[in-house]
Amino acid sequence: MAENKQIIELYTELALNPDKDFGWDKGLNNAQAHGYRQEWIEAIPSPVWQYCAAVGNPFTQADIKKGDTVIDLGCGAGVDLLVSALLVGDQGNVIGVDITPEMVKKATYHANLSGFSNVKVLESSFEHIAVEDESVDVVISNGAINLTSCKESVFAEIYRILKPHGKLFFADMIDTSDEKESCCSIEKSASCGTGDGEDWANCVAGTLRQDALISIMENAGFKDIECTGHTHYTTSETTQGATFKATKIPSDVLRKQHWDTLFRTKDHTQVLWHQETPKTSFMQIEHYANKDDCIIDVGCGASLLVDMLIDDGYKNITLLDTSGTCLDIVKKRLCDKSDIPNYICSDIMHFTAPKKFDLWHDRAVFHFLLLEKEKKRYFEVLQESLIPGGIAIIHTFSVDGEKQCAGLDIVPYNDTRMLQALPSGLSLIAYDEFIHVTPKKSEQKYSSFVIKKI
Repeated sequence: MAENKQIIELYTELALNPDKDFGWDKGLNNAQAHGYRQEWIEAIPSPVWQYCAAVGNPFTQADIKKGDTVIDLGCGAGVDLLVSALLVGDQGNVIGVDITPEMVKKATYHANLSGFSNVKVLESSFEHIAVEDESVDVVISNGAINLTSCKESVFAEIYRILKPHGKLFFADMIDTSDEKESCCSIEKSASCGTGDGEDWANCVAGTLRQDALISIMENAGFKDIECTGHTHYTTSETTQGATFKATKIPSDVLRKQHWDTLFRTKDHTQVLWHQETPKTSFMQIEHYANKDDCIIDVGCGASLLVDMLIDDGYKNITLLDTSGTCLDIVKKRLCDKSDIPNYICSDIMHFTAPKKFDLWHDRAVFHFLLLEKEKKRYFEVLQESLIPGGIAIIHTFSVDGEKQCAGLDIVPYNDTRMLQALPSGLSLIAYDEFIHVTPKKSEQKYSSFVIKKI
């Protein structure tokens, strides 16, 4: 992309020629103007401070503790990287991420010059960082997120790598122009098309308004989001530096909030995944389960499957969902039959089966799990819940089907992908694809998997 090329060229020049006038503040005076502490300035070798092109001070309200793991997105030559290393101490770890090879080299050199052995620098985009899910305590950034063309993807990646309740602190440029004159908005953040590469590199194109940036963070799963102040830093007449902080909402809490809100505010019979007659699931259960078998419907929602099972003579049914709202809908709909199922309101990550089940049915959980550790936990729960020889029926969107459902990203599967995901002790014994006709009469492609506990 043109903007990446220009950004790399500009910051390569900064890495090689820190004394050059680029038209914006940098150096030790810039750090002092942003309130970087004197103790940090004295602890870090003076040549490092030549490269300080900070647009703000992300450490002003940062909660970084001894022993933390911190990632610095857009670490540049390593000023904030080394401040973080001071804060986490010898027991902590700091990882820098930058797209400019010369900056990666420079940051690595500066970490060695400063005597830090717990600092690692990666050459990487911000959308795909080679660190494990939920392994980071704090993410910081300084004037770098605004340089990315798809901020939704960046905040999704920050969400992925942060631990539950992990913290985000960053300084960045915001658009301060009149709203009607602003070229950027949430809808256009992926391609703020009027700016050339130089505009991107100078933090003009791609820079969002404060409220738009906060909205993207909210949608990514962050809470307690706050713009903590504005800075003196400008790159044009319509941009200004600002500092932000936010906290990651744990994914299980996020799921509960999402589905409770959806079932409270929407007609569940008109959402696209609703089945007027869940015949595929029903026929599969009839094939693999006897009438007196113990059956659990995982992520049951307000599905009519339980009604069909009860009418067909199944009595030993457990309904599991993270949303208590949808379980209440089912209870009310079943009326005098509402005492037949056992209702459990729990996220799948925390579910402990009260008994062993002969059959596990899931049409609405597994494909929403984006993190590898969540997929692993899902199968642990499944195996713990099934009897030896028990059957699991799992439906997901197919690989050439939907990429989102109910406003959430999903992971589509075919037999190859499912086999890659299955742990030992589970065997795929049947695979098929089917078409779901939505209440709007559109079609969705699903994959069906029958899995046996060995």
